[in-house]
Formats: sequence, C-alpha cells, structure tokens
Amino acid sequence: MAYIVRMPKLGLEMERGELLEWRIDAGATVEEGEVIAEVESEKSIAEVEARENGVLRETYLEEGGTVPPGTPIGIVAPEDADIGDLEAEASADIEEATGDSAAEEPAADDTATESADSGAVSETAAATDTADGEVQASPRARERAAELEVDLSTVEGTGYQGSITEDDVEAAAESGGAAEADVNASPRARKRAEELGVDLAAVEGTGYQGSITEDDVEDAAGSGDRTPVETRPFSGMRQTIAARLGESYREAVHVTVHRKADAEALFDATDAADDALETDVSIQDLLVLAISATLEDHPEFNATFEDEVHTLWAEHNVGLAVDVEHGLIAPVLGDVGSKSLETIADERRDLVGSALEGEYTMDDLQGGTFTVTNLGVLGVESFDPVINPPQVAILGVNAISEAPTRGSNDEVEWRRQLPLDLSFDHRIVDGADAARFLESLVEHLEEPWALLPDEISADAGVSAQTEMPERTVTAHNPEGMAGTIEAGSFEWGYDEPEEAGGTETGPTPVDVFLGSLAACLSLSIRFQAGKRDTPIDGIDVTTTAEPEHGSIEQLEATVSLESDADDDTLDRLVDIGERGCHVSQVVRDDLEVEISWERV
Repeated sequence: MAYIVRMPKLGLEMERGELLEWRIDAGATVEEGEVIAEVESEKSIAEVEARENGVLRETYLEEGGTVPPGTPIGIVAPEDADIGDLEAEASADIEEATGDSAAEEPAADDTATESADSGAVSETAAATDTADGEVQASPRARERAAELEVDLSTVEGTGYQGSITEDDVEAAAESGGAAEADVNASPRARKRAEELGVDLAAVEGTGYQGSITEDDVEDAAGSGDRTPVETRPFSGMRQTIAARLGESYREAVHVTVHRKADAEALFDATDAADDALETDVSIQDLLVLAISATLEDHPEFNATFEDEVHTLWAEHNVGLAVDVEHGLIAPVLGDVGSKSLETIADERRDLVGSALEGEYTMDDLQGGTFTVTNLGVLGVESFDPVINPPQVAILGVNAISEAPTRGSNDEVEWRRQLPLDLSFDHRIVDGADAARFLESLVEHLEEPWALLPDEISADAGVSAQTEMPERTVTAHNPEGMAGTIEAGSFEWGYDEPEEAGGTETGPTPVDVFLGSLAACLSLSIRFQAGKRDTPIDGIDVTTTAEPEHGSIEQLEATVSLESDADDDTLDRLVDIGERGCHVSQVVRDDLEVEISWERV
C-alpha cells in the first residue's frame, strides 16, 4: 500500500518539526517498522518508522528543513505503484502548510505563513508567484514592494528557490533598493553591511554568480583580534527555548523578591521521613510538598495568563526545571496536592531520571501551573529566574548557606539557611501578594512536620529537633524505686537494687553519676591533648565506687590511653585533664578522686 509520510505531531503545543536525518536514501527499499527519518520538535526528538513495506519514492524535505506537523515529507509505495494521486495530494498539502501559492491574492489572511524555510521544500512542492516573468515573489512581497516603492528586479530573494519574501523587500528598502542595484548583494547582506559600516563596493562576493552574502560582509568587517573556535547553530529545542524566554521577557512584567528560610527543621524532617518511609526522601521532595501547601494558600500563583485571562487551576502541576543536553526543560509532576510524600519522592525521581536520560515525552512537559528551578546544586547563591509562559510565577532555589544566629541566652549559633527567589508577573499579582506567598512558604519550610504523615510528625517531629539541657536536669519518679532522667530533649532511666525495692533493669543514680564522671574525664583529657598536639588514638575511663551500696567512701578512676607519647607527657595530660573536669571538681572537696592511668 502506498502512503504519504508526514511530519509527526510530538505534543499538543508543537508548531514546527525539523528533519534531522533521512535514515534511508530516496529510492531505497524499506520494511515495515524500519526507521525512515529522525525529526525534532521544539522539545523532543522522535523517529519516523515505515508503516508498510515499500520504497521511499519521494522526499519533500531536506535535512535541516522545518515544517508544521502533518506536512508531507515523503512518499512510501511499492516500486511499480502509481503515485500520481499521492503526489498531487502531497503537493497540495505542502502548498497549504507553507502558505506560498501562485493563486494567493494580496488580500489573503495576514496570519498566513509566508513560506517554508529556505531550501526546506523540494521542487515538487514549489509554488511561487511568477506572474511578472523572471521575478519570483510572494504576493505579500509584491504588495509590500508597492507600498515601499521598491523595484523587485533589484531585490535578491532569500526564499524558496530564490523567491523574494516580504523581509527581502523591507531589507532592500532599508538599504537603498535600486540606488545600490549595481552591487550584487542579498538583502540580508545589505542590512548587515549597514549595521557594520561596510562598503559593499569593496566586498568580494562568494555567493551565487558572485553575489555578496551576509558572511562576506562579516568577513570584510573583520573580527579584530578574535579567532573563532566553533560556531553553534541553534537546534530546534534551543530555538524554542530562546523564543519562549524572549516572549516571557517581552510580555510579562518580571519582578523578583528574595527571602531566606531557616533550614534546620527541614533537614530534620527530611531525615525523619527518609528513615520512616520505604523510599529515599530528599530536601527537594519536601520542598515540592511545601510549595503545594503554599499554592493552596495562595491560588492566584497556581495559574496561567493567556488571552487577557488569569486562569486559576485546581491541580498543583509543578514543573521541575532540568538541565539536559540540548537545553532546559521542565517536566511536570502532576497534581502534587493529592499525593503522599512517598509518591512524590518516587515520581519526582523517575521524572527527573527520564528527562536526564532523554526518555521523556511531550506529555511530560505539558500542563504545568507553577515551576521550580534549583541552581543551588551548582552553588548559585541568588538569581532572577525567568517565568515559564503562560504561568505567572516561578520559584528559584539557591545553595544552602550557614549564618550566625542569635540563640537562647543571647548565644550565637550557626544555622543552615535556604535562600529563595520568587519571580512573578506584576501584571497579574502584586508585590505584596508575592511577599505573602514567600511568607507562607517559609512558614511551611521552617515548620515542616505538619506536611508529613501523622506517625512521623507525632513521633519524629519532637525527637528529631535536639534541645540542649543547659545544665538543667529533671528526674521523674512516678512510682516505685525507678524513674527517668530528662535533660533537654534527652531522656534515660534509673533504678535501684531489688533489696531497696527496685527492679535492677537500669543503672542506679550512682551509676549514672559515675558515667558522668568518666565521660567528663575523657573529654577533658582529649581537650588537653588537642591543645598540646599530643597524638592519642583512644581514651577509656573506668570509674569505680566503694562500697557497692550506700554512701560512697572511695572513688577511683582508671584512664586507658592509646598513644605513642612518652610517660611524662601522658602523666601530665591526665593530671591537667582531671583538674579541668567540672564533674570531678564538684566532689573534690568532699571526696578525693584517685586517678591512675595505663597505656594500652
């Protein structure tokens, strides 16, 4: 069966597709399922496969050419099949898609596309206006030439097969038109010459029949002391990124506000969730959850603006900016507000992974209502993100930083902070709205426990946030001869022997004291060794009190040291360490502490 091969539509928003490569030559045999060509849309790359066995009888698009989706690019048919009807259909469809027809009248719809990209459509599909004999010009170009009084015979066309386009006429008018007719130069070359101040009469042309091209003008202008290493033409994706960002900056009134959030609780909550859930949870996952909660509080930011209409959406479809080989894309994590943290973590990881591997589809990039872009992973401290149209806002995330903060008792402590940048369209929302949005977001980030599953926020939410004792200790004895000791957010138990009414399931209060003395001695000796640059690998302190029960009459401590230092040095370290131990000082006046040491 014979059929027309058409440019596929890779997503609802696709406007044009570029033919990257013909995988087979015209006239070659092709089998069903075999890849015929590789094409690229504004956001993705795809392969065109043969639907039937046959021969690639015709090709209508050259590599590098771009056409709208659905435009014929070739014909596959059996070698002996009559394809006259298909050729006529393809020619008509190409003519309609490119909008360049001999039958088109000057009064045609102004929104029609003037022509296909230069050199993109083959001779079979050509349809240029040749009513004036040798001059090939589109109807729009003729109308524009009449308005600007430009002689078309002096204009060199840059359109298909050298046809003159409206841009050619305007460029000729700007460069003097017939006044420079004696110089054989393209309109683009004339315009570039005017920009660079180059005399066209002094330029040698390398184009067709010696005509001067834009490159000739730039070569004549010279590049100073610069030596080009590489030139990189824009790919289809890069062109789309440039066009969309340009559109965003031209259309939207960008304003960016900045704020920092204390990130200590965010890190604690992430660790707690990562331990409790059966998946890996990152800061990014809790950030997405916090953004969704903030969008619930401020729905005017979960929106798009098109055709003078501000549309607020029910679903929180958060776009995640990802840096891929060909540019920046924002795959969408859909309906975040209805998903658990565990689901968000799994789906975000899969979505970003697919994007980095190039396995995403156009559907992955559609339907976003808000975007977050994280340059903090690259060490960026602050930036002004550009809104992803037609959305009305985008959140930038920066690198975690540490800053001194006034703590309790006026003490200074270092705390981690997360800097945030919110860019918004000032046509749609005001600065005060953006400030309130960031205020809500910071509140969710600084108190993230309410965002987590109940079992995490109820249990881990208290224990994960460390509160230092500050030398305040409380013993709880609800009943019997046992209880608990509470110091800040720390807690441990104590007990008494059975003969005293206890259960002997935990240390006695004296044991707890002995442990405090041993810990204090080890830290004090380690501190003194550090001040004196004395190498010590390990320190063990064993404390013993006699008698076994009742009041303490004798207290001994044995310090075991792993070190190559000489005996005199170690003896002095232990002596100074004991004198610097605050727990030892508490009992020194009433009970002498006998300390000995040994090398291990």
